[in-house]
Amino acid sequence: MNVDIRVAVAGDELQKRLRLAAGLLQAHKIEGSLRPWDGTRCDCAIVVADDLYGDRIRDYARRKQIPVLGITRTNDRFDPATATIGEHAPINVYVRALLSLLKAEAKPAAPAQATAASVTSRTAGLIVLAQALSRQTGDLVMALDRVEIGICPSTGTIHATSVEVLLQARQLLGQPGWQLREAAGRQFANGHGESLDIFMIRAGIHHGEALPLFPLEGSRMRCWPDLGTAPDLIEPLRVASLLAKGHRDLNKVAELTGIEAGQASGILWGFQAAGLMVPDQQKIPSPHPKTASNDRLPAAGLFQKLAARFGLFQKAS
Repeated sequence: MNVDIRVAVAGDELQKRLRLAAGLLQAHKIEGSLRPWDGTRCDCAIVVADDLYGDRIRDYARRKQIPVLGITRTNDRFDPATATIGEHAPINVYVRALLSLLKAEAKPAAPAQATAASVTSRTAGLIVLAQALSRQTGDLVMALDRVEIGICPSTGTIHATSVEVLLQARQLLGQPGWQLREAAGRQFANGHGESLDIFMIRAGIHHGEALPLFPLEGSRMRCWPDLGTAPDLIEPLRVASLLAKGHRDLNKVAELTGIEAGQASGILWGFQAAGLMVPDQQKIPSPHPKTASNDRLPAAGLFQKLAARFGLFQKAS
């Protein structure tokens, strides 16, 4: 499905957000082209709310039955009733707004499309990394333009030259265009490092609604997520607990966890992007001889105890 989106807003940052959101429509089988408003027929228009020029476009579009999305500075949410969205809303919220405006089915592509064979230059960075780590366990460098991060599954860490770069990378992992290469040497030895599991799970939750549904039926946990320094991430532990019990239905996992399927799917993409999930029945070779310093699996015992302590292993109905 091809859609023509016309834009009558200014600002480089806002234009960038709109381009990213339009690109992510591909996960919903929609090819969105973004062009300046010129008064001709289109599938939807984006204008500044409470702006004279925007009001004129709204009036014209209403007569032509063209849906219009208004950009406002009052909040960072999407309001379907007024068809307005906060200028600084997350990218996934922009995607939901466009889907609502286009009256598209707000359901990502079928899980069968989220396989290794489907990874292309237009695939979101989180999925590119997830698919790469499902096939290998070596350390990688991931780059988009001037944003570069080091992925180290062997130590369970992620690195960049600064914490600001990591924050920027997390915001951009829902965008296509990321490139992967094997890590060479200690490129980020003097930079900032943090937990790979926590970083990728937060990224998965952030971008989950805009990604294809995770193909859970053909996947299994490789090891438990290391969330010891992120006590707020309770839902990922509950998801991991259900997977440990053998649940392989995404909707059922979401229902038992008490979250939306898109959020559960995002958590699972985060698991795989951290090297925690692999295709079922695939034997994963160790990248290094087992030592106390790089063996992440013993953490499972600790987190199983924590999960039991907080009631995360309660029997699912």
